Amino acid sequence: MSTQQRPHESPPDPAGASHRPRTGPSVRVLERDPELGLRVPADHIAEARAILVAPARRFERGVWEPPRDSGLSHLGFLILDGLLARDVIIAGTRCTELLGPGDLVQRAAAREDALVRYHVLWEVLEPVRVAELDDQFSRRLAEWPQVMRVLLERALRRSLRSSVHTALLQLSPVETRLLILFWFLAERWGRVTPTGVVLRLRLSHQVLGQLVGCRRASVTTALQRIEESGLVSRRNDRTWLLRGSPPDELAHVHWRERTAHGARRRAQRSAGVG
Repeated sequence: MSTQQRPHESPPDPAGASHRPRTGPSVRVLERDPELGLRVPADHIAEARAILVAPARRFERGVWEPPRDSGLSHLGFLILDGLLARDVIIAGTRCTELLGPGDLVQRAAAREDALVRYHVLWEVLEPVRVAELDDQFSRRLAEWPQVMRVLLERALRRSLRSSVHTALLQLSPVETRLLILFWFLAERWGRVTPTGVVLRLRLSHQVLGQLVGCRRASVTTALQRIEESGLVSRRNDRTWLLRGSPPDELAHVHWRERTAHGARRRAQRSAGVG
């Protein structure tokens, strides 16, 4: 595989730094992403792992643009590691989707006849490594429909996640939106610990605002109220700790009760009571 980088693959960020990819060795996709091979018969899995090989690329933090597809059968870029944000901007309003390991990234072709104008921006939040599912990989994949089926199921799951995300944007107040968002993200990026569920994402208030459809200042205020309730706290490493149980339909009542209780306890301690 040639390691020569394509020109203009990644535009410079506002600070002027270029985020060109570092092309690494090819990877055995089914070894890096074992779920893709779960439906392959056991007596053929070794062959599938050896055949389904793709070039690997690495992208550093910053504004990113998916490399242009090199052929008609190019499937896109399978994320192996890292965290990527996809922003859709309409009339100055930005909505963000988070993508991570197992997601397939494709460069969306803009429609010239679209009646609603929008713009798509990509940002690498944590260094990303991808497998490029190029034309050669696509031709080999045709012999392994079991793997293709898993890729299609993932696309359906991503569509469902997008629908859930859209639904939570309709909730109010902002505190409820944020609380449900944290648990929604924890399904994928959470880790259970003795003290609660650690959400292993370092998300700024700005990104959280884009995820829940609010300005950064509103998110900061809402987070203070949620932290007062004891339901969510930020750890020293900038990840998040979720306490208690996942919210149900009455989440807005629960966090309000917890916030009021926490405020009363602090007031009592300040007055030397209890």
